[in-house]
Amino acid sequence: MSYIQKFYLYIILPLFFIFSSILYLIYPLEKFTIQILLFYSSLMMSICFVSTLDRKIINLFILFSASYLVPIFYNVFSNKIITSYNHSNSIEILSKYLLLYNLFFTILFYFIYKQNTLTTEIRRKNNYLIYYINVFICLFIAFFSKSGENIFTSGGYGLSEINNLGGFAIGEYFLIFFFVAYKYSGDSKFKSYILLITALLYISVSLAYGLRNELIQIAILIFILYFNNKKRKILYITFIILGLYFSSLFSVLRSDPISFMQNSFLENMSLKNIFNNENELYITHQGDVVHSSSRLINFRDNKIIDNSIIYSSSILFFSSIIIPQKYLPEQSNMASYKQDEYPVGGGGNIFAFFYFWFSYPGVIAIACFIGVIFKFYPKYINTIYCSYFIITLVTFPRWFSYSPINLFKMAVYGLILYFIFSLIDSLIKNNFKLYKYESS
Repeated sequence: MSYIQKFYLYIILPLFFIFSSILYLIYPLEKFTIQILLFYSSLMMSICFVSTLDRKIINLFILFSASYLVPIFYNVFSNKIITSYNHSNSIEILSKYLLLYNLFFTILFYFIYKQNTLTTEIRRKNNYLIYYINVFICLFIAFFSKSGENIFTSGGYGLSEINNLGGFAIGEYFLIFFFVAYKYSGDSKFKSYILLITALLYISVSLAYGLRNELIQIAILIFILYFNNKKRKILYITFIILGLYFSSLFSVLRSDPISFMQNSFLENMSLKNIFNNENELYITHQGDVVHSSSRLINFRDNKIIDNSIIYSSSILFFSSIIIPQKYLPEQSNMASYKQDEYPVGGGGNIFAFFYFWFSYPGVIAIACFIGVIFKFYPKYINTIYCSYFIITLVTFPRWFSYSPINLFKMAVYGLILYFIFSLIDSLIKNNFKLYKYESS
């Protein structure tokens, strides 16, 4: 790294961050403050994007995270309303959101910048028993984990209740068993085809219920397992463009499937139909998450919620790693707490949750924790800890914008399950001589 690069990265960039933060503290109600904060956010995410192009999964995370700046751009420069809830539309609250966003990604940046770009291939083993057990579990989850009306009979996403099997949200655990099946599929193309067909069945069911997040996560997992080591950037860029297009197309479909099906094919597929936004509103998933995050920030800053609730909420959140949330008090899920007074669509960015619980030290701590995972995942990708890193990387759409719980719960459960199957594999290898190691 040249002296100019070091000067820019370790002097200019931190000074810019400090300057924008001080500006917020002095002029929190001024529009130029949010414009400066937004400019820093854009600069920071652009640098993150360029510096991670060779690490595709982290690059996807940066792209996904940067999308939450889009509604704020519309609000600041086009005066569009980005949320239907008045209590999160003020410049002061959105500026505070950007301040925490910038703090989180500035810390994360120094973990991922100039990281070792070597992409480690995920080695596979061959074990028929473990492979088919996990494929069967995947199929069971795909077809029986959810019930209720699909979007075509209900009239659209959110118009009917979707029920989880036994009241437990097991649908996304498909990712864990799919990964284990992949690890024990050997280099068999036939087994890979079965896995991909299983994934398509899971995607079809998720689409029928309007569950976009499940679609995104399984697409990311398939990308990591089958395409992450491809050197051709054109394939990666194509993946991103198609992903953005079909994600937006699906949003249009699930909001009004009947009208969608009545339109002509060309009209449905046109870019104008998908991305058109000519009115004064810009209501999107990203805008809703910005609002949900601002709501949590508002709870703490304006002392809407007592400190006793804040502290108990943090304890209950970590308790939910072991205890199902439906058995815990309502403050264990702050995304839905006090919805009668402060309505919200749900979710919230991870840095907003940790700010709500632990103030600025919480944002710094969670940024460092995620930074360590991003920095060291290539080193541990072929160890017993591989499932933790893979599940963490795959579920970033969930833990970054809905609830941090998957960062601790689902990834840890994945680690435990992978460890169990590894023990089974060792027993078969040592006692029945049925094991044959193969690298993909």
